[in-house]
Amino acid sequence: MQPAVEHSPWPRRIMIAGLALGFIGVIGFSFIFDDFREYYDPREMSEYTVDSDSETNTVLNLSSGCWVVNVEGDDSDYDVTFQYVEGGSAAGEVSEDCRSDFQASSGDADFSKITTLDIEKTSQVLVIIDCEEEDSCQNPLYFTNSEDVLFEMAGDFGLWAVLGTCCIGGLLFPLGWLLVSINKSKDSKVQLTQQQMVTAMDPLEREMNSNQEILTTDQLYKLVRGEVPEMEQRQENVPSPFSDADTRVRSQVPKKTGGSINKASSYTHENPPTDESWKSWDES
Repeated sequence: MQPAVEHSPWPRRIMIAGLALGFIGVIGFSFIFDDFREYYDPREMSEYTVDSDSETNTVLNLSSGCWVVNVEGDDSDYDVTFQYVEGGSAAGEVSEDCRSDFQASSGDADFSKITTLDIEKTSQVLVIIDCEEEDSCQNPLYFTNSEDVLFEMAGDFGLWAVLGTCCIGGLLFPLGWLLVSINKSKDSKVQLTQQQMVTAMDPLEREMNSNQEILTTDQLYKLVRGEVPEMEQRQENVPSPFSDADTRVRSQVPKKTGGSINKASSYTHENPPTDESWKSWDES
């Protein structure tokens, strides 16, 4: 049987390295989690803040992009209108047909999204706030450019370092585990093949090592004719334990029938055999 093949230690090292990187990434993300949440807090990321004073109309200079307008708390009492300003007067309503991945969230406050503003180029926008109930609109409006938030997140080296560590660890660990599993399956196949070879060789060795008697000429002749040759059985000359009885097995002497190929037959034309065995011999 061949010895087990020594495999490379790198699959196990890769698996351990992936586990370690994943653990480091999780620990690092727990430290920067508060900074990561600030990217979705309008109070931190908004560029403009408009108070809900119905007597004041505010004009904002908004750059191109998809602007998200949020308010802290419930927005059911807010009725807000957005219009372009050209030449000092309102020139039309701003389109609100844009989609943004920015979702306002914070651990200590709830926000409601009033609308999104699709600004194609830098423009002045007039914001008109009407409150349905008096003194019910107490919270300001937050204007956040979602594209600028994405650019700031993309430039955060610490955030990408932590995410990259987690992703690399998540790739290396299953890769190393897969390579280790492949090596184990190969070892199992080799052991199974070797065991099958040993099992197959045992009957052959027993057959080769067994002491079998060689058939005599008469036995071969009978075997050719379809008769089962009589094999000599081994007899153990064990004396009987009783003095007045012989329990040893004695071989039976076969009866002589017909002629023999080893000596001349005693039958003549005047003294033919009583059976017809000579006919089958003559026909063969």
